Amino acid sequence: MGRINELVCDCLGRPEYYADFWNGTQFRGVPKLQSKYLKRYDCEYHKSQHKPISTAGIQRDVLMQYQETNAFILGVEVMENPDYTMPVRIMDYDAQELQRQIKDIRAQHEMAVNEKQETWNSGGEYLYGVKKEDKFQPVHTMALYCGTEEYDGADSVLGMTGYDKLEPDLQTLFTDYPIKVYQLKDLQEENYQTGLREIIAIFKRSRDRDAIKKYYLEHKERFQRMDELSIDTLGALIGKSKLKEFKQEKGGVDMCKAFEDEREEGREEGREDTLRQSILKLMENLKLTSRQAMEALGIPQSEWHKYEQV
Repeated sequence: MGRINELVCDCLGRPEYYADFWNGTQFRGVPKLQSKYLKRYDCEYHKSQHKPISTAGIQRDVLMQYQETNAFILGVEVMENPDYTMPVRIMDYDAQELQRQIKDIRAQHEMAVNEKQETWNSGGEYLYGVKKEDKFQPVHTMALYCGTEEYDGADSVLGMTGYDKLEPDLQTLFTDYPIKVYQLKDLQEENYQTGLREIIAIFKRSRDRDAIKKYYLEHKERFQRMDELSIDTLGALIGKSKLKEFKQEKGGVDMCKAFEDEREEGREEGREDTLRQSILKLMENLKLTSRQAMEALGIPQSEWHKYEQV
């Protein structure tokens, strides 16, 4: 898992952010899901119920159980780069979660039957260890793409196949498994209430400094409330790993100062490139050494190390 994936998963791993993410993507910001009913659902899936737990198990990015009255499972898989196997991955993850629930209910029934608290009602129940009235928690997984380019992967299992080239009569033989892929750059920040709003807003504007400055100044009080994890996540997403260096004394981050600093870095890099070209010309035209050329240009000795490899 890369740095961006790790930080985004850590952000979404907080119940208030997870509820906010689902409410924003699914319900346009209406708080249908409440964080107090969410709990982390960490587990590994294994193909065989007899296989001992090992590092070879399937680990999910973010998986939580929501339990208010009836319980259900919600998962998110994060992509920094397009994963063209994502529809099959998600189908497998959802199936593995249901398989895990089936194994649990089988174990419960087996114990109850052995203790004479239950009996099997049919041969099918006895053979497969699941009763007709057993119900399992529904599971739904979506994908979040955090790249800056357009996501160009399939959004269904059949979309990964040559299904569309079959004759219409043959296409009716197949059942699809569609998935939802959300692109971070396309999310509407106004649908989010946590630090996800600032992360989404700045990520979408990351190539336009003026737009960043304008948004920051209009919502400055919200940026003052950003916590360190949100700042780190935003910094990784927009390629500014030192973003947290611009934290303010009262909390949050000063986006204007962060991008002004970037401008200064750009100017300094431009100045250094110009000096390198001048040093090369003096060395070539006047046959000077690099140090003689630097002396001629009035470059302080303390900066010579920057240009000695010219």
